[in-house]
Amino acid sequence: MSANEWRGNHPPLPSNEVGSLRQLGNLVRKLRSQGTIERYDQVIQDQIEAGIVERVSGPVTGRREFYIPHKPVLRESAETTKLRVVYDASARANSGAPSLNECLNPRPPLQNQLWNVLVRAHFHPVAIAGDIKQAFLRVRIREEDRDALRFHWLKDLNSQTVEALRFTRALFGLTCSPFLLGGVVQHLLESCREKYPEIVRETERSLYVDDLISGGPTQAKAETIKSASVEIFAKGTFELHKWHSNVKELETTCSVPASEEETYAKEQYLKERWSFSTWSTVEQRERYHQR
Repeated sequence: MSANEWRGNHPPLPSNEVGSLRQLGNLVRKLRSQGTIERYDQVIQDQIEAGIVERVSGPVTGRREFYIPHKPVLRESAETTKLRVVYDASARANSGAPSLNECLNPRPPLQNQLWNVLVRAHFHPVAIAGDIKQAFLRVRIREEDRDALRFHWLKDLNSQTVEALRFTRALFGLTCSPFLLGGVVQHLLESCREKYPEIVRETERSLYVDDLISGGPTQAKAETIKSASVEIFAKGTFELHKWHSNVKELETTCSVPASEEETYAKEQYLKERWSFSTWSTVEQRERYHQR
């Protein structure tokens, strides 16, 4: 389990319980007026069922208690509208109080520089790019830190009874979450180094946060890297998915919903990848490297 990284001697963090309840009332009215409250509730219920979120059943177990405001973000696409619940760890209980993020220590970045990963990827005649599904939500937070990740929601949409919930996993938007994810991934790769020395070295140089942007000199080599990477990350209960490649056989075999968002690193890569289609075929790129 991972611990939230707290700044030493940070100012006292008020619980924000009153502000959270006030915000919840406004949020519920807005969701009802928009007709989206059932979808919003379903997202949270799915997280409870998956163990990402748990109901608060007792007193505060740690030194800090904080209630994080949340709101919907709608992303329109050609086929559907995807609703996401976004949590605001920069919210303050009052103007003089620190936010949760201001009390957390981001620590030094463990990830590669994005530019280095993108440039390096352009030297692979056969390109592959995938990302870790819900990467941050695979990182478990120790129990004594979970009360700082509380939020309010309705226990029952009909009765409007309010209950307190809390995250059991690293939350996207916390300043320390990239560091926690990076540490878990580093530990996983190190544990697999003896069995997969070459693949681990390649992964360490090709990973940006939760994006793996890699490839090889041939289709067979790229397939080996892809398959071994999937196996390695599965050992840590991570799922590599949404594969893209300039070789059709290496693309994701199952269809990805149009409403699913690509991560920032992969967006940048895919924008340039087939300007990388300046060398539009594998054969052209191989001829280039043989010059």
